[in-house]
Amino acid sequence: MLTDKTGLLEAMIEVYTMEKGTREFYERAAGAAYEEVTKRAFRELAQWEGEHMGYIQYLYQAIMEDRELTSFEEFRQKARPEALEGGIPVGQTENWLQEYTFIDELGALIVALKMEARSFAFYDEIGKKTKDPSVKVLMDELKRWEEGHIKYLKDLRMKMDETS
Repeated sequence: MLTDKTGLLEAMIEVYTMEKGTREFYERAAGAAYEEVTKRAFRELAQWEGEHMGYIQYLYQAIMEDRELTSFEEFRQKARPEALEGGIPVGQTENWLQEYTFIDELGALIVALKMEARSFAFYDEIGKKTKDPSVKVLMDELKRWEEGHIKYLKDLRMKMDETS
């Protein structure tokens, strides 16, 4: 689990698996959503999480001077997330998928906003407590990503309010 004592390479591996777990959650949520706007929002979020995974992979391989994709591809396939961004246990999100049927768009947005806000707070806390300046830079970048997701979801909510 990612903590303020985690070094850069370990942090990158932890973040990668959390991004993967979050992408998988959003893909499942898109499948559970009824409204097309909600499906699109979850698919967009899943795509962003996939892009984040690619970015983390690129950084990791650059640091390790490992340009061979096959070894990372093996890791990608074997990586089984235990938590999503923000340290949210995968089991908790499974309950969310069962609890919220995503019939109403607002309920779906609230779940996504809750996840993204928790992720922002988690990365913020690690970034403030870590002694490793490289980990702090990584956490700042992750927070910036989460801010973008939160803005996207808030803008979507405002558009939904305007059209209601």
